[in-house]
Amino acid sequence: MGRLSDLIKQGKVPEKNDKSIQDERDKIRIRELAELKTKKETVVEEKKEPVKAEEEDFPSESSTKKEEKTAVGLEDLEFPSESKAKVPEKVSQKVAEKPSFPGEVESLPTEAGIIIREEERKEKEFVDIYDEFYEFLTEVFDAAKTDQKFSIDRGVELVAKVIDTPSAIESLYRKAIYRKEFKYDSRVHGINVAIFAIKIGEGLGYKRDQLVELGIAALIHDIGMCKIPDEVVNKEGILTNEEYALIKKHPQFGYEIVLNSLGEKYKWLAEVVSQEQEREGGQGYPRGLQGNEIHEYAKVIGIVDVYEALSHPRPQRKRFLPYESTKVIVNSSKNMFPQKLIRALLTKLSCFPISSYVVLNSKAIGRVVETNEASPLRPVIEMLYDSMGKKLTEKKIVKLQDTPLLYITDSMFEEDLPK
Repeated sequence: MGRLSDLIKQGKVPEKNDKSIQDERDKIRIRELAELKTKKETVVEEKKEPVKAEEEDFPSESSTKKEEKTAVGLEDLEFPSESKAKVPEKVSQKVAEKPSFPGEVESLPTEAGIIIREEERKEKEFVDIYDEFYEFLTEVFDAAKTDQKFSIDRGVELVAKVIDTPSAIESLYRKAIYRKEFKYDSRVHGINVAIFAIKIGEGLGYKRDQLVELGIAALIHDIGMCKIPDEVVNKEGILTNEEYALIKKHPQFGYEIVLNSLGEKYKWLAEVVSQEQEREGGQGYPRGLQGNEIHEYAKVIGIVDVYEALSHPRPQRKRFLPYESTKVIVNSSKNMFPQKLIRALLTKLSCFPISSYVVLNSKAIGRVVETNEASPLRPVIEMLYDSMGKKLTEKKIVKLQDTPLLYITDSMFEEDLPK
């Protein structure tokens, strides 16, 4: 079999194999009611007993620890978001009629709404960062294409901002994994690879400075593609041998662009860019490097470059589900990537990201609402359809780690759910 990334670039993607694995998710908790009480509470107590949390159907912090939470469905957003938690709907008539005062239990809906709006604001801010990455890469690629010098300072700043905000990388990951662009765009590809690479770097235990270096290298790893004619890059069909030979020159083009524009200070970056298509066993290009001859950043970028290419559509094929992309890499990449990178891919990128749809061996269908790096193949599932394909009317959460007789046999796109 030819080298995996070669097959992908030529439109010859390996057969899909059997299924498997996971991703993390942020949890949102409404503050404990007691924290919302102020000196006004004494006024309320003179009139009546404070309303208990369970009477108003508002989750207390202790009950929240016991309950499983659900993710917002794909139909609600361009990409799944857990930050838009739903405000409890069952509020007593008395609460609705009586004006709210700070410190009173009845003010909880307003307080909860503020918390949720703040989470939504943060989510939008993270999405805006994605757009800022796109603008940065547009400027850099345009400069490189016309042999103009450029700066990467803005890109470094954006990467650092993401790394310094733990929840940002998860929001950006969901946006990256669920985008459905058909036409190849090297800027979108670069952003997605950077997001995936940072998650892998976290799994490898990289320090902050290393994550920043890895992130900026991944962001511009394909800068050499700007020297390839658009008709070749955007060709809708299998590349000819001549066209593919031209594509294989982009790492060397990238090396020259980075070194000429940024100078010796960034020679390490130029080296990483030139090595992202090299492979562990010497199967890569342009120099056929192997093992320790390849910079580890380049190895990380190399594996997530393949993952990103598989999990998004190309003119010659449809996109693969995350678990299918992972299985292709695991089954087809012998000696191409170090085992520690394969393990990091399985645990940090996940075959079954939060909000992905899965089929169990019982034929029931559910949505992943929580993942567990210790058991990547056994996430927490919210059941949506029974074994006959009938939609469930009551919420049911299943922890696969605690139910050994149940396991995932398949995954599916939202559009393929039973109608």
